[in-house]
Amino acid sequence: MASRVPITDVAKAIGCLEEDGGVILTGFASVGEVTTVNEDAAPYLDAVAKEVAPKQKMLFGRSQTAREKWLQGKEVHRILNHFLQTKSLPYNDQVGCVIETDPILSAAATMQISPGEKAQDLHRDDFIWQRTHIRSEAGSYEPGSDDGMGIIVAGSATTVANGATVFIPKSHRWDHSRRPKAEEARYAEMSVGEAFVFLGSTVHGGGLNRTSESRTVHGFFFCRSWIRPEENQFLWWTKEEVEAWSKAAQKQAGYLLGNPFLGHCDDSDPLPMFRASEAPAQRRPG
Repeated sequence: MASRVPITDVAKAIGCLEEDGGVILTGFASVGEVTTVNEDAAPYLDAVAKEVAPKQKMLFGRSQTAREKWLQGKEVHRILNHFLQTKSLPYNDQVGCVIETDPILSAAATMQISPGEKAQDLHRDDFIWQRTHIRSEAGSYEPGSDDGMGIIVAGSATTVANGATVFIPKSHRWDHSRRPKAEEARYAEMSVGEAFVFLGSTVHGGGLNRTSESRTVHGFFFCRSWIRPEENQFLWWTKEEVEAWSKAAQKQAGYLLGNPFLGHCDDSDPLPMFRASEAPAQRRPG
């Protein structure tokens, strides 16, 4: 089983991530909060219930509890920023000018493994960015070497029997050619409200569900600010929906920029231009 650490012990959680590539955070969410998020996702899951591995996307905008309570917590920010925050000193004449950007949302979805569903192929999430790892297992973890992370919150209890995430400890330090052995596998077995946090370079996959009940988890995935997110969520939300979010959530989703030189709209944050989208005459020519 993956190591278990209270969410309040950020330093220990970071240590486990650097050592093993994944950790279970206890006390991440209350049962009441999980019930609310389950209810937020339920109508959309029902619409795709007949699909293999039903998945309800767009969870970031559909669940205020997940967006504002879970993902804006100071502990979550500290953990994500430790691995995915980017600091750089540009090569220009502005002495001491440092660009510092926090990670942004890559994707968010509620995912189910239905009874009898086969196990997911083991994989690294950062394959979507075409990452190829050249590493030595003997070396220590290299800070700054990951481009993405995932947080999987148990919407129902996850067990080996119902398809808990299969996790390969220390695989985040493997070379691309290395393949796991069966005895190296561990499982992210969790109670409702616990969360499995892992690096984008960690080998993992959803397990086989041998029970008569579906296994439900809520997944939130992040990437460095300068990487293209997995989902193009900018086309999903209306300006009224986005304006109802907190500024922290707007920034996390990429509507407010940490780096003014990347991702701007007419030399401005995307959000003000979003508001001006119904008044094209107000935009600058050029």
